[in-house]
Amino acid sequence: MRKRLLIPLICTTLFIQLGTSAQVATTCSPKTGWGADNINALEQKLRQCKDSETIDKYVNLQKKRSTYFKIFKRDNIEACDNLRAALYFLRKNKNSVDYKKTLDKLNELMLKSGFQNDDYNRLEVAKNLYLECKYYASAYEFEELIEKGFECAQCYEYLGDIEQKINNDKTAPLGYYKKSIELKPDNASALFKIATLLYDTNRIDMAIEYYSRAINLTDDPEILKKGMVIFTRAIKNRPTNANLYEVLGATYEKTGDYKKTYELYQKAIFLNPKDIFLKYRLGGLLYETKQYPQATRVYDNILRDNLYESQIRAGKAKSLLALGQTNAALKEYQIILAIYPESKQAKYGIYEIFKGKKSLDYIIDNFYPLNENFKPTSEFYAEFAELLTSLDKSNDDAISLYKRAIELNPKNANAYLKLYEIYELEGKDSLANELIKKAHKELPNNEEIKKVFFYLNKSTDTKKDQLALDYLKNEQWAHAIKMYQQIEPKTSQVYFAIANCYKALKNYPKAVENYKKALSLDDKHSDTYYSLALAYLEQKSPKLAQSMLLKAIELDPKNLKAIKLSNYLRGQIVTSLLNEAYNYYEKKQYEKAIDVANEAAKRYPQDAQVYYYRGIILEAMQMYPQAVKDYKMAVKLNRAFSLGYYSMAKAYEKMGSGRDALEAYEKYLSGNPKEEELIKEAEKKVVELGEKYY
Repeated sequence: MRKRLLIPLICTTLFIQLGTSAQVATTCSPKTGWGADNINALEQKLRQCKDSETIDKYVNLQKKRSTYFKIFKRDNIEACDNLRAALYFLRKNKNSVDYKKTLDKLNELMLKSGFQNDDYNRLEVAKNLYLECKYYASAYEFEELIEKGFECAQCYEYLGDIEQKINNDKTAPLGYYKKSIELKPDNASALFKIATLLYDTNRIDMAIEYYSRAINLTDDPEILKKGMVIFTRAIKNRPTNANLYEVLGATYEKTGDYKKTYELYQKAIFLNPKDIFLKYRLGGLLYETKQYPQATRVYDNILRDNLYESQIRAGKAKSLLALGQTNAALKEYQIILAIYPESKQAKYGIYEIFKGKKSLDYIIDNFYPLNENFKPTSEFYAEFAELLTSLDKSNDDAISLYKRAIELNPKNANAYLKLYEIYELEGKDSLANELIKKAHKELPNNEEIKKVFFYLNKSTDTKKDQLALDYLKNEQWAHAIKMYQQIEPKTSQVYFAIANCYKALKNYPKAVENYKKALSLDDKHSDTYYSLALAYLEQKSPKLAQSMLLKAIELDPKNLKAIKLSNYLRGQIVTSLLNEAYNYYEKKQYEKAIDVANEAAKRYPQDAQVYYYRGIILEAMQMYPQAVKDYKMAVKLNRAFSLGYYSMAKAYEKMGSGRDALEAYEKYLSGNPKEEELIKEAEKKVVELGEKYY
């Protein structure tokens, strides 16, 4: 198989991460169909400069393409995508007649086609448009969703990704990524993308800052791996920059390569011996590797000149505790609280020393031993209880603390609400009900308590469902799961909600398990199959995902997000199969190559490129009639597939059918081909064969 005969495959995925912030890097083939050449040329020009003349040409051409696909191809999906691309530019003036008319056409087409257009479906369609490399159409949908206030952090991140595709200015995406992290500060992927862009534009110190924030938030192997590549390269160019060694060391520490981490931290300290937080990192590393005496010495060395650094002191306390020096560890935490009385880290440290061994009173008495006037207030007890629950520690102790808070101040609304939350999560409904009655009696005008009290006389399931929804709004997925699990009997919708929570927590096996439970109760719900497909994709099971998408489409032929993702995924699977066949071909293992190509044809009988590649393999096996048959099928399925005619002509020549070869060469040349070398060869053949047969 000569490489010059290969056609670009639809879209090659470099990696897939379809979670809350599903990001996919792709390389795309040019668009096809009427007006495609001009569209491709205009998009290239728009990358350089978005001048009004080019924009007008692009918008008008997209509107014409929409009409073409709607009328002549009866392809409403493609027609809608063309209108979206036009609207991306037109939406900048929503009062214009052109914008309103184009939007009306899109809405009318969507309505006639029966496509769902709620916010969730629009978000999924926008993501899938990105996968299809229809960047302007995708950006239009994301911008509309932002205007409506739906999943804005995710939309901004995607818009940043799109800017990288449609704009040659490397700094253009930064604004979008920064808006994403303003709304969601723990968005590690957006932080990493900012760091990468800053590094690429030679703003190394700022890149280090953002990358450090990213790796503190994630264990994502893709981010860590790319970070290693970037900062290893950076060190070669800046071998005396201590910060580079530090951030690279932190990356290796995340992967568990402590030996490499130690070397990098030592190098960073050598270059910058006065940086106490570098030494703090080293102390933390020594603690993680159970080298407690060495860690303690590192912390002591820092504290010698930095007595008030609470983080260092807390690190030392942990090391002392690991060495069995409980009193010494306690003293360090007490020093922190003497300097910073509100230190949650120190309070929790003392709690950890004595929990299960001493009473809560004893633990609290050890917070401020030198302050004889200290008496816990209602707020103190409530805050300490909230600290324990935030760290998923003993609910029994938290309950006791909230009770004390309420006893000292019967009007402490926060204590009532937090204690009520614990009771509900533990399924202690009667205690929860009694508590909220008391709270409502004490605080009849408190809006939050009134809201909870309203559900008191509702059914248990209604109450649990409302609490779960409140947790979902705050992205407290684990708490939402606990609420849903208390609902009996569980419906398909309950299992679907539980599955979505597990998916948000990136626990994909449990997500799959619960989607299947939902389907066992209702196997006619198209969107459940779609969501199950997304979970399978996260588990890197594209074939299972595709089968679920096909089922989703079977149940709802108008499920646009499923249709788009299925079409995209089909291209990916075809690409994978054809690459496998090509690899066998390169090794001259033709039997294996043809087996894989046959599998592709069996699974995707309407894909033109499958027949084209199988034809080339058959041609190599000297099975020329069969090869010609496949080439004919390729051009039948895709009339713009001019390379099919070229390969067909070559096969005819090998069969001794010169007249048929001449006709195929002529069809190739009339198909507006792009391959300069092949065009010259085909023109030469037309002359030679024409002299013989005309």
